[in-house]
This record gives sequence, structure tokens and C-alpha cells, in this order.
Amino acid sequence: MATIRDVAQKAGVSVATVSNYLNASKPVSRAVSERIKQAVEELHYPPSTAAKNLRGQKNHEIGILLPNLDDPYYVQIFQGIEKAFSNSDYFLNIAFSDDAPELERAALEGFSSKQVCGLILVSCQPDAWKYYYDRFTSRGCPIVMIDRRIKSLDANFVSVDSETSMRQLASALLQQGFRSVFLFCGAEGFTCEDGCVAAFRGAHAQSGEALSAEQIIRSPMSKEAAFSRTVSLLRTQRPDAIITTSSLLATGVIEGLHLLGFTTDEIPVLTLGEEHWNRYTQTFASFSTSRPAIKAGDMAARLLLGQLVSPLRDTEQAILHDNALQSNLLRSGLFTHSRPQLHCAGSDKLRIMLLDNPSVHLFQGLIRNFEQLTGIQTEIRFLPHHAIFDEIRTGTAHYDVTMFDIPWLPLLAGSVLDDFTNELDSFDTSQFFPNCFQHFGAFRGRIYGLPFMYAPQMLYYRKDLFADSALRAEFERETGASLRPPTTLKEYNAVAAFFTRSTDAVDYGVSVAAAYNECFAPELYFRLHAFQSQIIGDDGRPAFDNPQTLKAYINFRRTIHLAKPDYLQATDVSIVDDFLRGDTAMLITYPAFLTNSTDLRRSSTSIGCSLVPGRRPLLGGWSFGVSRQSAQREQALAFLRWTCDEGISNYFTIMGGQTAISNTYTNDEMVKLYPWLPLYFKTYPNTQPQYQLSFPDGRPIPSKQIDDVLCKWAYKCLIYNMDISAAIAATNQELTELLSQ
Repeated sequence: MATIRDVAQKAGVSVATVSNYLNASKPVSRAVSERIKQAVEELHYPPSTAAKNLRGQKNHEIGILLPNLDDPYYVQIFQGIEKAFSNSDYFLNIAFSDDAPELERAALEGFSSKQVCGLILVSCQPDAWKYYYDRFTSRGCPIVMIDRRIKSLDANFVSVDSETSMRQLASALLQQGFRSVFLFCGAEGFTCEDGCVAAFRGAHAQSGEALSAEQIIRSPMSKEAAFSRTVSLLRTQRPDAIITTSSLLATGVIEGLHLLGFTTDEIPVLTLGEEHWNRYTQTFASFSTSRPAIKAGDMAARLLLGQLVSPLRDTEQAILHDNALQSNLLRSGLFTHSRPQLHCAGSDKLRIMLLDNPSVHLFQGLIRNFEQLTGIQTEIRFLPHHAIFDEIRTGTAHYDVTMFDIPWLPLLAGSVLDDFTNELDSFDTSQFFPNCFQHFGAFRGRIYGLPFMYAPQMLYYRKDLFADSALRAEFERETGASLRPPTTLKEYNAVAAFFTRSTDAVDYGVSVAAAYNECFAPELYFRLHAFQSQIIGDDGRPAFDNPQTLKAYINFRRTIHLAKPDYLQATDVSIVDDFLRGDTAMLITYPAFLTNSTDLRRSSTSIGCSLVPGRRPLLGGWSFGVSRQSAQREQALAFLRWTCDEGISNYFTIMGGQTAISNTYTNDEMVKLYPWLPLYFKTYPNTQPQYQLSFPDGRPIPSKQIDDVLCKWAYKCLIYNMDISAAIAATNQELTELLSQ
């Protein structure tokens, strides 16, 4: 009897695509639909479930929920399930959660509406027993859980004994003299992952070897997350060995090792892997176990079939073992060779000054790749935004390469930063955003900076709140409008007022960062842009005292009154913390400050992303420049060329950064991983610089001093209740005095 995999192979598509076509769960193109239809007819697959239902027969549809099919482990589990059902008349509906609770629930709602007669799943919701009880087990639909238990739910359970395998792996390493052993595993709450952590701890306790908390690295189950954490780890640590709980994590770990110049001979990687036809062949990892995943899928299917035949049958649990693990460890040859040590040739170090920012800290982890490729050693220094300008400007800092905020370019060009226009032919400038150098590196027709970090202001919002039917109805009764991500600043304040004053679903609508000028000024600029106010006119003279500025300030004062009250102590980092904690419904900030929650799909609060209200965000970003004082100019330019590499750009993005290289934002794999990237790309044409960077005669405009003047009077106006018109007039007067000097 033909299986769904046979249909997929004959049609030349994935199993998921066949499932989408048969269940009409997702759109499938006409051409692909025809191929699948032809394959179904030729293979006589399957019997029509719909027809059976019309005849009053029992529903024969089974729901299969897996995190993904990227991990070979889940592929083998599905193979086992499919094999067990191949001689039955049950129809398999497969869906994927990507370990995101909202995606899991959406798939389950689909299964529930179809009234599937049984469910096999790997859940990412260990505490959701009532949800499963209400929709499935309470109506007699049996469930089989694989690897991850749903606490308090009476259901069948099948698992591979990963705990014993983990204990044996860790013990073997410790017995052979490996001391600094790190474990990469999934999130807390999953039965299998928590069991592996307990076994890892137990092996250390039994051997008498100390174990620090940092040696256990929790990670989302994706190769990208494992890669990012590996690069971060290798910035400060040199593990003796690494163990992972899945081959998917091992893939990311090894990618990080290789990028930074390590091999699995230098840092062995052991993983809980899948059965293989030749288990003694050296695989991509130093050693992989042989978890019987196909048997686990087969056992899960048989337990479900047993309950479908005998509904009163007690639920069961089955634990499968890798009985050959210990002997395979001895045969692997992993411990027969001494571990090589790295030796780095000494040289003058390239001094690099970087912004003290979460994204940039992660970027530092990639710099070892530059050192391995070029043989150039680096020395990194981090400074906060408000300090880095003074260090650069005064020349007290000794550096070869520095990051600089793009508004500073006119003040630094030529005097502090070196002109590398003549070397620009050695850079591939076509890969950057259109006209990117105009804002990031060019002054008076010469190039002093290389675009590095693109940072558009964006609106982030709680999707769960905006989708809540009760909140939507309440907002419409109160305002007469639909609750949606705001597109104008008037809408923004209306939504903020609703969440702050009219509902207990969240404490505040928004928060505002006003602890110091560097975070307060961007709050001003995008509002001034939205109301089309000019700060400096085309003639180079202040034009701030205008009706549009008044509208912008009135709007901002209302926002302040609706925001979380601690704005005078709030920073770019703290307002992000407020938002991720669930204190606020909306946030306007730069993507770089959300680095620690880069994969927004997996956020517990379900975060959405949109263009800022007013649709004229401030263009933020940083460039790399070469110091005129540098004695290593060629090495510095080599570093700048390395940052232009598209591969490095992709790696930086995986780790939470935002590059100025356009291909990263349209790369299919990157977009699948981070669906908001095209929106960052789309907003680029709408971004606005603070103001022109030079006078009509070419003299640089003092951007930092202008920021200080605007913020000084804005504080008095918006926070200390100074008359708005008087504050605007005072701002314009002080700007006039400043620019006349």
C-alpha cells in the first residue's frame, strides 16, 4: 500500500506539501497540485476519508505534530510512524510547531476541527494539560507523547533513554581527563532535556569533577541558535569538549567551531544522534549515539492503534535504549589521540574600538575568524555611546579601527578618520543598500567610513494583545476604530491611552527612554520627521520655530503622560526589558536592542513588528573607519574588507545584528529564520537622517551639540511643563547662536 512519502517522492515535493494539498490546510500552486493529484491517482492513495465520513463511518484521520523535519531525529520518528500506519486505512495529517506555542495551538485547532481520532505529538507546551484534555482526551481521542511529557495529562508516552546515553557520554569524557565539558541542550520544562541535564550533573558528581552553571547552555532547538551560542562561548572559553542533545544543535556548534578556526579534533563534539547504517563511520561530529528514533515512532503508532482498537485500554509508557552505546564509545577512537593545542603567532595587535551594544558584543565573537584568515591579532575595546565620541574626538584613545555613529561623520572626516577613497575599488560596494555610502561613509565626495550596522527605528507590539477579541471589541466601543498596530502618531497615542487607562491586560501602553540625550533625542527626531518639521533650513540656518514642530511636541507631551512614569531613568535597554517582561504593549526602538530576543517568533509574549507611526523613522546606524593615527593602515583596511563578506553578514544577522548588506535581507534561509527582515529592508527608503550633515558651503554641522540643545529644552517643555511655544523659540534661538559660531 502506498504511503504519503511515496506520493511526495513521485510528485517531487515534500511530505508537508502533500499534507497541505490533501487537507487544504495551506495553499498549493496549481502546477504542484496537478502533480500531487496525478501521483495520488497513480498510486491509489489513500481511501477517501471524506467519503467514509459521509457514509457515517468512524473518522480515520490521525494528527501528527512534530517541531520540524529539519532535525534528522524527527524525520526518523515520522518514518517510524508512517511505516506502522502503512497497512492501515488511517490517514496521517502532519503539522509542525517549530517549537512555538502559538504555532502548535494553531495546528491543534486544525486537528480539533477535523475531529481527528488520535494524536501523536512532540509538544512544546509541557504545562498545557487542560488544553489537551478539553479538546482531545475528554472526547475519547487518545494521545501519544514522544520524548516530552505534558504534565498531569493521562496519555501514552514513548521516549528514547537519552538520560542514560548522556550519563555515559559525560562519564566517558571525564574519565579520559576532559575537564571543561560543556552541554548544549533545549529549554527547561521539556522532559528529555531536563533529564539530560540531570544526567550531565550526575556524571560530574560521580566523578568528583566541579561543574559550573555556565557549562550548561540552554538553547532553542535550531542550528542557528546553537551557532550563535557557540561563537559567544568561544569568545571567553576554550572547552575541552562539547556534548549536544541533538544532531541539529551539533550542526550549529560545529559551524561555529569551524568559522572560528577550530576542528572537532581540537574540541570534540559528541551528540545524541540517530541510527545510521554504519555507526562506526566518522560523521560530522566526533561521536554520535544511535538513538532508535524509527523504533520510537513505530512504538508511538502501535500504542495509538492499540487504544483505537480498545478504547478502554490503559495508557502505557515505553522507554527505548541504545544498548550498544558503551561498546561504540570504545570503538570510536575518540580517546586514542592526544588533544592538540592551538598556538598563535605573535604580532602587533590591531586595535579596534567598538560600541558597547548587545549586537556588537556578539559580533566580537566572529572576529576570531578574521584572525584565523589573516594571521592578524586584534585587541578589542568597548565604549558606551556617550563616551565613544569623546574618545575619538579628543584623540586620547589609541586605536586603528573604530565604529562611529553616522551623524558624527562630518566632525571626524579628515581630522580623525582617514580617507580611503582610493582603495574603494578593492571593496564590493554594490552589495550595500542603495546610496548607503551617502549617509554612512561619504563627506565632501570622499569616503571615510564603511557601512556596518543598519539600525532603523521600528515599532514592536504584543500580537497577543492586538489579536484578543475582547480587547478589540472594547477598543472599538471606546474609540470607534479597529485595534491595530498604529500607522500615525495620533493612532499611537490612542492605542497607548487604551492600554494604559482602559484595560488591565497590560500595565502601560508604551515606555519612553529619556535617561540621557543619546536615547531621548531619537524619540524627538522621528516625531519631528513625521510632522515634517525642519530643524535646519536649506540655507543652513535654524528653522525649528515652525507650526509643525509645535504639533510634534504637543503629540509627544501626550505620549509622555501615557507612558510608564519612570522615563527619566529609562534607557534603550530598560524599555526593551519592560516590553519583553510584558509591562508595555508597544515599543519603538532600534532592532539592535532586541538582540537577546532575536527570534521573535519564539517569544513568550508573541511579538509583532511594523513600521513606526508616521512612517518616517530616524536612520540609525554605525560605520567602521580607519584612524589617521594608525600605523597599521593596510591591516585596518583588511579588517574592513572582511566585514563586507556576505557570509560574515549572515552570521552577524543570525547572532542578532543588522547589517547594511542587502542580500542578507532577501536570503530565503535568513527570511525563513527571521520573517521580519524584509520589513527592515522595506523601511530603508523611508528612513530619515536627523538633518543635513553640513552647511551649504561644506562646513560640518555640529550634530552632537544640536542634540544637546534640542534635548535641553525638550526636557523643560515635556517634563517640567515649560510652555511649548516658549521652549521651541528658546531652542531655535540657541541653535542660531550655536551655528553662527
